[in-house]
Amino acid sequence: MLTNNDFLPHLKSGFFLLFLLLLTGCGSFENLITVPVENGLTNIKAYNTALHKESLYYFDPIRLDSRVTKLRLEPRTDHLFFVIDQSSSLSKDLNGVDMRLYAREIVRRFVRTLPKQTYSGAILTNTQKPSSYGQRLSLINFTSDDIEQTLVRAASQRNTTETPLEEVIIQLSHLINQVSGHSAVILVTSWSEIDKSLERAVMQMRQSNSFVESTAVINSPPILATSQEHRTGVCLYTVGVGNRLSRTRLDTVDSCGYSVAADKVAQPRDMAHFVQNILYKGPADTDGDGIYDYRDRCLNTHAGRIVDYSGCPRFANNNLGAPND
Repeated sequence: MLTNNDFLPHLKSGFFLLFLLLLTGCGSFENLITVPVENGLTNIKAYNTALHKESLYYFDPIRLDSRVTKLRLEPRTDHLFFVIDQSSSLSKDLNGVDMRLYAREIVRRFVRTLPKQTYSGAILTNTQKPSSYGQRLSLINFTSDDIEQTLVRAASQRNTTETPLEEVIIQLSHLINQVSGHSAVILVTSWSEIDKSLERAVMQMRQSNSFVESTAVINSPPILATSQEHRTGVCLYTVGVGNRLSRTRLDTVDSCGYSVAADKVAQPRDMAHFVQNILYKGPADTDGDGIYDYRDRCLNTHAGRIVDYSGCPRFANNNLGAPND
């Protein structure tokens, strides 16, 4: 005879089986989607590992013209100088491309991002004839198209006599010492090419634009720092070709500019940011009220006035008792 204790386990098993049957029944009512079979549409190929090389060839620049106009960016740089290393030591391949070509490509991408206007400065390579550096360099006006033509000429000068980079920098220092305003130097080379001689030449260039009148920088050949009243300094931006990481060998805490790997600025958005940092300080604030001009509805607010978020006087009279305009 079955007792209650013997019957309960069987009852629990029955309920569990009933629960599973109910779940199976609910699942059978689910709508199923029938997808017709299409033969010949699927084509599986081996992954092309060479696609990463295409970034060296394809570049859709982000022009800064509209951004400069919209944000009313304030200029930082008066003169722009390019020093492009084209020495035979950069003849190694980078993703199947000659590093000298990549150095020129970085500069080409830089100038294609520039706003359309005329610039003051110079474009130098270390494969120009030695007599070119025996003469004093002169300031020229150029456009982005002029720089691209210079890059084409640089490609045909591989077999000419090479000039050490430090000599190019020293000659460039002579030119920068004679011009007014702020100068930016973009040096494109490999980190392996930066040695003590180049470090001294860069330090000499910076010092000759920082010391007071009649201070001589001792070196061979010496550079004499003449009148400093019209100078506002020089910034050096070093771009390392063939290097994935940035390096700070030419950077100091009290100097202007910085170093960056070429791969870090090769893409359109990164290049636009890089160019903007070199050429512009940021949005202008003419009246100094803390509201940028592109958002300021009252551009001539007097100093000390309290303004709202649109740059206009917030109160009829400020807390100093002076009436707001």
